[in-house]
Amino acid sequence: MTDTPVDESQKTILFGGLHLEVTEPTPVHPVWVDLITELRVIAGVAHISFGSFIVDGSGPPEARVATRLRVPMASLYDLQQGIERILAEQEQAKKAAN
Repeated sequence: MTDTPVDESQKTILFGGLHLEVTEPTPVHPVWVDLITELRVIAGVAHISFGSFIVDGSGPPEARVATRLRVPMASLYDLQQGIERILAEQEQAKKAAN
């Protein structure tokens, strides 16, 4: 359970009262995803998989799994709050632009 939102500009996060340094010893390459291919809870852990919609002409279109996440429920609630914040900010920006 994070106590503060995480964004890419932060070098530390507050997690359960602990200040944790955010490290990336091996570069994690971003992947582009278009689809959710798995979304379920097993034994209190959310299983979320994302895929990319692939149409390359060599066969039928496919949903190619790009990444799989296993997220504890406490972290899933943090993710929900972060997504709700982003959506609210985007909605406000959209209204301000009109």
